[in-house]
Amino acid sequence: MSTLKTNTIQAATGSKISIPGHVIQVVQSVKTDTTSSTSTDFVDISGLSVAITPTASTSKFLITCNFCWAGANNSSPKFRLAGGNSGNFIGDAASNRVRAAYYAADDYFNGASNAGNETAFMASICYLDSPSTTSAITYKLQGETDGNGAFYINRTGADVDDASEGGRSASSITVQEIAQ
Repeated sequence: MSTLKTNTIQAATGSKISIPGHVIQVVQSVKTDTTSSTSTDFVDISGLSVAITPTASTSKFLITCNFCWAGANNSSPKFRLAGGNSGNFIGDAASNRVRAAYYAADDYFNGASNAGNETAFMASICYLDSPSTTSAITYKLQGETDGNGAFYINRTGADVDDASEGGRSASSITVQEIAQ
């Protein structure tokens, strides 16, 4: 049995010490305001993006996005990540179906007068990306909806202004660089 004792470990000039599996850096963006969109193409969701510059091309990035969303009655919101290779975290191609990381059922709350407008959900997308670069990367959440109505972030469609029934939420995207 051996014992290694030291007071300091110092990296050589111009290099960094990294231990495989350990977190090198963490960046986070928190969105507390609201957003809505009627875009039928994926658009960036303001406030839910982070920029990070890898310390090594071998690093992996753990992306965790927790977001509160709602949709207009009869809408079909869909969400995905973008940046690095995270756009690959989508479902397989299947005929005319939109490829996404998270989606609501087609025409959710169809025909329900208030249920859809007054309901919000918390969703989570988590993905381990391997971008193989040392160039800066911006990871972000994107969303789209069908032609039947908007999607909302951090609020419901009705956005009821009542202390007993209304509310607002917060969303975040966090990226951790993991040494390899």
